[in-house]
Amino acid sequence: MDDPSSADGSSHGQSAAANGISIGVVVTCYSMDRLVDVLRLIGSIRGQTSPVDELVLVVQQSQELLRALRPELDGLAPTHVTLRFLDVARGVSHARNTGITEITSDVVAFVDDDSILAADWAAATRSFYHEHPGVIGVAGAIIPLWDAAAMKWFPRELYWMLSCTYWAWSHPVPVRNGYGANMSFRREAFLCGRCFSEGCGVGAWGTSGWRGMGGEEPELALRVVRETAKPIMYVPAIRAWHRIRPYRLRAKTLVRRAYWEGRLKAALSRGAAGSTGVLTTEFSLLRLMLRAQSDRLVLLLTRPLTALRQEALVITVVATVGIGFVEGKLRRDRLVCLDDRDSRLPA
Repeated sequence: MDDPSSADGSSHGQSAAANGISIGVVVTCYSMDRLVDVLRLIGSIRGQTSPVDELVLVVQQSQELLRALRPELDGLAPTHVTLRFLDVARGVSHARNTGITEITSDVVAFVDDDSILAADWAAATRSFYHEHPGVIGVAGAIIPLWDAAAMKWFPRELYWMLSCTYWAWSHPVPVRNGYGANMSFRREAFLCGRCFSEGCGVGAWGTSGWRGMGGEEPELALRVVRETAKPIMYVPAIRAWHRIRPYRLRAKTLVRRAYWEGRLKAALSRGAAGSTGVLTTEFSLLRLMLRAQSDRLVLLLTRPLTALRQEALVITVVATVGIGFVEGKLRRDRLVCLDDRDSRLPA
């Protein structure tokens, strides 16, 4: 895997002044446990070869974290910085929506607080939006930044469980949705009050495991694409690294995440988004997982324990997702929040 510290932005030198595209970044955070991560992210924003125009940092509940971050935001000029505090933790969707109301840039980007941006991230984002005026959103590449080298055994086709991109495409490709660690939209996506539905999504879950069905990112993406008739593209050149802590690979955590993913797929399959083919991403992933089996046969000859460990996890995850999907069908799960009032910003 690439190392974020070695990212080179020399191939992208355009600034907002050069192509007229301005970028605002929304980051949400909630715990002093993430302070080191947030500081690394801020450092990567400071180190952009083409400066970010706006940064909105939304802190939920933790006054201690708010105080710790204030002095660290100095020196980000020419980036305009806004620090917002929410005294109640109503989930990441509410925090992101708060950030959206503060951003005035042409492109609104969302980055997780434990991500690190490649040095050319802003330049590559500007360049892509400038060259592709018909695109409404971008899903950037999210590369796992393992806390320990021993964690690298994790199979790539399951990177989605870590909120990282499993796609191996080397060129831009249309996708259903991106992941919150590295995604962006044109401001047009949020016209008419569109925003993340606060009836969807999980709250901050720390080390206790995944809680709830999630779905705020595909829900918004499906609605935006449907209402604007413009695609979201996966762009591998727009890179970020996402920190993966050891607890994310615990069996209990992975099983819980897989179960709720199954419930989410059941909800999506009900067509609540008013769109067809909403599970195309899942069918594509299943085909990828089948192809990965042949590669695992080769790995079985060279690293049998790793191959068997990967295979056991893949089988467990697929079975658990299936259980969640069936239960979701029986419960008649659906993303009822797609057209609710909470999926619109106040006028």
